[in-house]
Amino acid sequence: MRKMILGLAAALLLAGCAPGAAVPADTCRVVLEESDAFTADTPVQNVPRGGQARFVLEPAQGCTLTGTDYLGAVLEQSSDGWVLTLPQVRYPAVVTVTAERSDTSFVCHANDGSDATVEQPVLTTHARLNTPRAGLFERQGYTQTGWSTNPDGSGTTVVQGGRIDPAGQKQIDLYALWQPWTDAAAFTWEPAGEGITITGCTSRANCIVVPAELDGKPVTAIAAGAFSGLPCESIVLPRGLKRLAEGAVVDCPNLTELTLFDDITDPGADPVKGCPNLRTLRLQAATAPRYSGGYFASFADKYDRLLSLKDSRKLVLFSGSSTRFGYDSALLDQALPDYEVVNMGVFAYTNAVPQLLLILDCMGEGDILLDSPEFDAAQRQFCTTDKLDAEFFCLMEANYQMLAALDLRQTTGVFAALGEYLTARASLTEKSYDLSPADFDEDGNPSDAPSYNEYGDYCLYRPNAADDTPVYGLAVEYTTHGLPAEQFVTPFNAMMERFQQKGVQVFFTYAPRNAQALSDSSTPEARAQLDASLQAALCVPVLGTLEDSLWPGRYLYGTDNHLSTEGARLRTQQVISWLEEYL
Repeated sequence: MRKMILGLAAALLLAGCAPGAAVPADTCRVVLEESDAFTADTPVQNVPRGGQARFVLEPAQGCTLTGTDYLGAVLEQSSDGWVLTLPQVRYPAVVTVTAERSDTSFVCHANDGSDATVEQPVLTTHARLNTPRAGLFERQGYTQTGWSTNPDGSGTTVVQGGRIDPAGQKQIDLYALWQPWTDAAAFTWEPAGEGITITGCTSRANCIVVPAELDGKPVTAIAAGAFSGLPCESIVLPRGLKRLAEGAVVDCPNLTELTLFDDITDPGADPVKGCPNLRTLRLQAATAPRYSGGYFASFADKYDRLLSLKDSRKLVLFSGSSTRFGYDSALLDQALPDYEVVNMGVFAYTNAVPQLLLILDCMGEGDILLDSPEFDAAQRQFCTTDKLDAEFFCLMEANYQMLAALDLRQTTGVFAALGEYLTARASLTEKSYDLSPADFDEDGNPSDAPSYNEYGDYCLYRPNAADDTPVYGLAVEYTTHGLPAEQFVTPFNAMMERFQQKGVQVFFTYAPRNAQALSDSSTPEARAQLDASLQAALCVPVLGTLEDSLWPGRYLYGTDNHLSTEGARLRTQQVISWLEEYL
């Protein structure tokens, strides 16, 4: 019956008989047949005869679009979604878009005393799979704080939208975890527009769960000092909350965990003060991801591999994009068969400290860390600050469970960075967790071949440059004046010593650089002085010399520090020869 109704509706549209649907004679009406496998921005279009129809499609979770029944149609995946193009439309048409569904699914249980379940198919585009976002179930008087593989929460737990290991299962049972709202009598509040601002709390409970509504209105803000001097260890803020004032949570010495949702628009630059034991931020996904399919999202895939090898002996490569483009890890794998290789390089212009802390948790005795700080981002790469930034949260978006694993006591600027991240992503197109960075090139164009390999290398072929000319003209400083030991070497050593204390063998290498993209003061004498200074001051062995890292521009691709495919191979062979001297 449903197909018959759809067919009748389509016929009426094509005939121009639907109310208000008169179509000029020189115009063709194109209708996408309704499907639960996708949504379209404009499912019906009136196209000038001979013109082009273009539809932007968003597949449902766990669905892959495979084609259409329209002759000559082009269906392409992009980082912004799927685009269906019908060239030279000459006749009215009803177009069917075909799709395949994943054979892996989450069976989500409301876990609220009812038998309510929802099955959600999920594409296995990542080694670990993103759980459903917030809002799948609603329970009056409760806030969902995550998912568990056991009803009582004793199994594997994960934030909403975080990743979980499917462990080879085709059907993964997830049980909603709920926290009951703290009694409304424990709060004072005042109306603020259409919502409520909480101004105080008197609860002495170990866990305070802020209601999503009070007095029949949504709770949209927490005022300064609202949570002051409380003995609680955990605070759960509701989905729909929009603003945290500066100092909303103050002088709560036992507070270790804060839960909030990524639909908050203004978390404040410093909403939590005087809470020295706050360790964990459980950010729950209430909105669709924006960075899926891009290089920021590759960090989560690399972290998936790192987690899978937590108990294996491994060689971890780290820095920014110069590492992402700078190795042929298959060669390392062949040369060092006792080690699994993980390329964790993504983006140099974000703080290395929180990334290294996450990596540190996954490494142990006998592992190797090979760090290659980029000098054009030295402030971030040499661990000179513990302050988080918006780009770090961009790395976390594809799997907020990584953020939950980070000890906030070792960082600063958490909420200011979160606010900048949320502001930046708000203007971006919503995407799906199903998108994989391996399906797109560096510019966001669909790639016929995987752009990342199993190790985490960016592996699309990159030809050599035509000549040695620098691309950006950005001159990098290679002098002791530009890299004073107290400012750069001391904090870098402090971080590397933490790895060494766990029995990890750490090596330093210089990141590759176009030999002509240097400052005027970076003379051969100045470079030799810097190299000698670092060789003496660093607490870890330095592989090679600074001069070894300066490459003819022909071996770089598109920038002054991304190696071509041949350059990456040559550099990897160089690094292998240095490692073999030590191992």
